[in-house]
Amino acid sequence: MTHNSSITDDRVRCAWAQSDDLIARYHDEEWGKTPGSDNQYFESLMLEVFQSGLSWRTILHRREGFRQAFARFSIPVVANYTQHEVERLMEDEKIIRHRGKIEAAIINARAFQTIQKQAGSFRDWLQHMPCDDRVIYRALKPHLKFFGPTVCISFLQSVGKVTPPHDPDCWLADQ
Repeated sequence: MTHNSSITDDRVRCAWAQSDDLIARYHDEEWGKTPGSDNQYFESLMLEVFQSGLSWRTILHRREGFRQAFARFSIPVVANYTQHEVERLMEDEKIIRHRGKIEAAIINARAFQTIQKQAGSFRDWLQHMPCDDRVIYRALKPHLKFFGPTVCISFLQSVGKVTPPHDPDCWLADQ
């Protein structure tokens, strides 16, 4: 991934992506783009889960901490986390220390594994789903934790399954 974008360049971005370079890079290079691996889908989902009730800036500025805490979002590693790891993560100041969201990461990793067993990969499963957030929400809701309609649509936009909304004057609008 390149890191060429900068809020000091002359491109106009969505209002939420103008506060700093890290958010601008996420907006320009990741948001709305299809991840290359199931672990990246899992990371996108979990960042949306942890973001719930917080600012996106807070999450992106703790992203490396999340990556360390959750083994770079390795689905099989996180799926095997125990209560011991939950307690360890509750002490980790580099992440959001919310017990419910930490426990949701483990449950959601196990749900990803179930989908992988059924469909070969999460990516394949999602690609075969219609581009309808309500259908996908109904399919995933019984299996995922901290997964409501807002997290669902935000996740689907972040991974490009549903076209993310850009401000009309954003350089990525209508692309």
